[in-house]
Amino acid sequence: MAEDLSHVMPDIEPAVKTDPAPNITVCATAFSHVPNPDAEVAPATNLSSPSQLTMALFYMPETVQFILDQAKTSPPQGLSAAEIDELRDYSQNAAHVKTIPRIYFGTRTHKQVSQLVDELRRKTPYRLRSAVLGSRTQTCINRKVKKSGSVDEECRKLVDDSLCAPHRAYRKLLAHQKLQREGDLEIWDLEDIESLGKETHACPYFAARELASSANLVFCPYNYILDPGVRASAGVELEGNVVILDEAHNVENAARDSGSLELTDEQLNVIAIECRMMVDRGTLANEHQAVETLTTTLFNWLRGSDHPYEYLEFDSQTAVWPRSEESLDALLERIMLSPRFVSRLRSAYSVIEGYIKDVRSRKERLRREEDYQVVWKPNEEEEEEEEEEEEDTRHLSAGSMRLLEQLLRVLGHLAPDSPFRQDYRVACIRKSKFQPAQADEAAGAKRRPRKRRKIASDLPASECVNVLAFWALNPGVVFSEIAAQARTIVLTSGTLSPLDSYASELQVKFSSTLEASHVISSQRFRALTVECGSSGELLEGKYKNVDLLTFQDDVGHAIADIVARSPDGMLVFVPSYSLLAKLMARWQVTGCLSAIEVFKRVFVEPQGGSKDEFDRLLTTYRDSLAKNRPPGRQPALRGAIMFAVYRGKVSEGIDFSDYFCRTVVNIGIPYPAFKDVKVVLKRQYNDDRSVPDRNNPGQGVLLNGSKWYDIQAFRAINQALGRCLRHKMDWGAIIMLESRFAQRWNVERLSKWVRQYMSVYRTFNEAKLDLDAFYRARIQEDIDAGIDESIVNEILPACDSLDLSPSATVTADNS
Repeated sequence: MAEDLSHVMPDIEPAVKTDPAPNITVCATAFSHVPNPDAEVAPATNLSSPSQLTMALFYMPETVQFILDQAKTSPPQGLSAAEIDELRDYSQNAAHVKTIPRIYFGTRTHKQVSQLVDELRRKTPYRLRSAVLGSRTQTCINRKVKKSGSVDEECRKLVDDSLCAPHRAYRKLLAHQKLQREGDLEIWDLEDIESLGKETHACPYFAARELASSANLVFCPYNYILDPGVRASAGVELEGNVVILDEAHNVENAARDSGSLELTDEQLNVIAIECRMMVDRGTLANEHQAVETLTTTLFNWLRGSDHPYEYLEFDSQTAVWPRSEESLDALLERIMLSPRFVSRLRSAYSVIEGYIKDVRSRKERLRREEDYQVVWKPNEEEEEEEEEEEEDTRHLSAGSMRLLEQLLRVLGHLAPDSPFRQDYRVACIRKSKFQPAQADEAAGAKRRPRKRRKIASDLPASECVNVLAFWALNPGVVFSEIAAQARTIVLTSGTLSPLDSYASELQVKFSSTLEASHVISSQRFRALTVECGSSGELLEGKYKNVDLLTFQDDVGHAIADIVARSPDGMLVFVPSYSLLAKLMARWQVTGCLSAIEVFKRVFVEPQGGSKDEFDRLLTTYRDSLAKNRPPGRQPALRGAIMFAVYRGKVSEGIDFSDYFCRTVVNIGIPYPAFKDVKVVLKRQYNDDRSVPDRNNPGQGVLLNGSKWYDIQAFRAINQALGRCLRHKMDWGAIIMLESRFAQRWNVERLSKWVRQYMSVYRTFNEAKLDLDAFYRARIQEDIDAGIDESIVNEILPACDSLDLSPSATVTADNS
């Protein structure tokens, strides 16, 4: 049979046996292929090279069975005996296989998703049906919807009412030639399908979801896999499929967030108002009344003044349950969230959900009738019926239904028979509506005096927001469900170590683990620690030290000295935005900032702000490095420097390869906020779970709170360290301006590829020779590639002419 059937079922792999339990693999490296050791190929002798016909028919079981039945009496016309035997072998040995597993490839952000798609498109010849899932906000092309306050809500409303023209035309994208096999966009990203949607006036969001339903490989951000609500809404099916999570060091926190829920009093009030409107109209009055009663009760309780607040901060106060004087069960009974009422709420929600589905089905039917141009002139009686039907189509908003669904899911985990009942804390939070001042003016812009925020207890109700929080302290609440459904899970990252703590937090056992060295040769990077500043004092970025002017000046002098030596781009990481603002303000006074600007244009990562604003800043940073740069790899004489914060936008997911970053400087150790309520509760929870429970021997043991706290800080550092080394031929230097990295036990917590090569120097003066030699050697390689030799002599010793001594730059006393 020579007929080409690749268009019927392209890129099909041989059948594999589905494991009864998930195979979970952890890779502490960016890219690794770890095969499933339990996967078996069906044992037929001719499975190594099945014919295209057999592979195509294998996914049509009724046709295969018909052919085999016919073959019992006489060979079907057009098929040889060998092909019949091949079909019989496949039918017998792969009867248990439901489908070829789909791969869901998740990472932290859409920016990282774009990088993964680009890798697949540019660097591999492999082609398969792929798709990318994104949000309405990212892909909507309806101008009216994009200008609305809530893209999600406005989109759902217009789609429900069949008033969105791009949605009605989204199927045009499915058949577009560019998205087909061997088309220009065979491997596409969200930006590609959005541009194509604008060109064809068809909705990219719904087209992407439809394409994902038949794709072999689906890229998406974490929440499409981890969050049960988002997963169901997006049609992500984990059962029997493969899940790959890149940048998996974020999975622990992302899973806890996905298992948590926070409801504001304003959100509860909106649900109550919507339910009251439905009750007044007589639509499912009992069910909507039950929901209204609950939300009104919660609203009044939240706004009450008798809460036993115990965690008091300047602009917020928090009460947490269970507590010594009231158990969690007692609280849930008091606020109408007892199992009895939750059962009633679940029944009401189910009825309301069914009603909404019916309404949408009727609207879809009417839309199709309009599409088929079924037109009539209604008389007065028909007009009245039409108006009545239009009124009957009103229902609770999608946002309200989503919040109720999330509430019911969390309350299910708090049920008496739930294994996760002890993994939650319930909190009542009262906080100011005013946001803390932004620190993105830290680059030297004129600062306006800030109004001192009031303590939350002193604020009137109109200036406060009240929050009911259900905090999951165990990421296993969410991850265990994924592990139970998926056939295989692969977790990859360059910063997963230590792996034992990672496994204990996710409450899973890894069948395979791998911790690899960096692909870059040790000769292509330099890692060093500086213990003391120019004043002779230890560079110890602890909370009690960072406000000392001596510390701020010593750090400024060291960075100015490094800037004058470092070619091209440079990143500097600090633990917090508040410290970043203090450093910038101090260096503006002392002249350190001016010394830095002699060699590099200064950029500062903003706190908050929109994605577009940050993207523009990043583009300007890159443009400043690329501008006036001759062809080749010549180092920039001036360059640029970006000051950023650990765990911020710059610290991960951004590619600073080659000349975009040749040096990373790390200041301090970014421990989580010690008094943050969630941090306090998590540490207490881990302490409680750090010893075996005799009453629950199957419960996993966690690291104690202190060890968990340490690991969070060092994971953030490890993530920042890799910003300057992005591929095998890249090179750069890593400099720790922190005396605590002279201690071996702290170095051991760094990634494997760094800790093996860390050098410690008492002062930066002692490190200069080593750093200069490294830069000279790397730049010499660029010269060997045909670059002007004068660069070496111009870029390194320029700092020697600068006077950066404390007496020359410090103009205020240390008070």
